[in-house]
This record gives sequence, structure tokens and C-alpha cells, in this order.
Amino acid sequence: MKKILLLLLVTCCLTACYDNLEERAQKECIEYTEKKCPTPITNNTRVDSMVYESQTRTIHYYHSLFNEADNAAAIRQNQAELRKKLLDGVRNEIALEKYKEAGFNFRYTFHSGKNPSKILFDVTYKKGEY
Repeated sequence: MKKILLLLLVTCCLTACYDNLEERAQKECIEYTEKKCPTPITNNTRVDSMVYESQTRTIHYYHSLFNEADNAAAIRQNQAELRKKLLDGVRNEIALEKYKEAGFNFRYTFHSGKNPSKILFDVTYKKGEY
């Protein structure tokens, strides 16, 4: 009987932590977007927003590219390098540790600064990749 009660208690705690982490991700994305976005343009890149997509448990970063970085041909040519740099960023970002442990996805979408409806690059990293 004690084992059953203990198992129920642990299950409830884990479920509560899961829900809280989801809520935390949603809240942090909203706060970041409201307070910091759009960010100043740095290295021809600007962060436009950060969104939490609960259906897929994905933290989604939207960026715009400007000047010489706003070049679809150059991005296609350097796609592997860009993927690696972003993946290294996910792997090394300490602030994402709880989300990585929980198996969240991380998605990066880069739009043209001249033509915001044009997606230049889009990649998602899932658990096992990072």
C-alpha cells in the first residue's frame, strides 16, 4: 500500500513539473518577445519573436536577415555551416538546459528583411540531435 501511495505521489509531482515547464516556456517566450523584440540588428540579423508551440513542444525563434545576409543563394550554399552553428548554439546554451532535459524541440526560421514573407532558412532540432 505504501508503495502504491509513493508511486502516485511521484507521478503527480512529475506531471506537475511537466505542466509547469510548459507554462514556463510559454511565459518566457511571451515576456522575451514583449520586452526585447524586435532586437537591434547585430551581424545583419534581428530576432523578431520567440514563440512556444505547445502542440509540438517547440521553442520557435523568428529572425530577419538584412544587408548581405539577406541572400537566398548564399544561404543555400552555406546551409550546412548555418545548421551546425545553430545546433552548437542549442547544445551550448545553459538557459535551455531544463528544456533540453525535457525533450523540447528548438526551431529557427529566418526571413528576408526586404521581403518578410520570404523564408530563407528553417530548421528544427529535436532531442537526440542536440
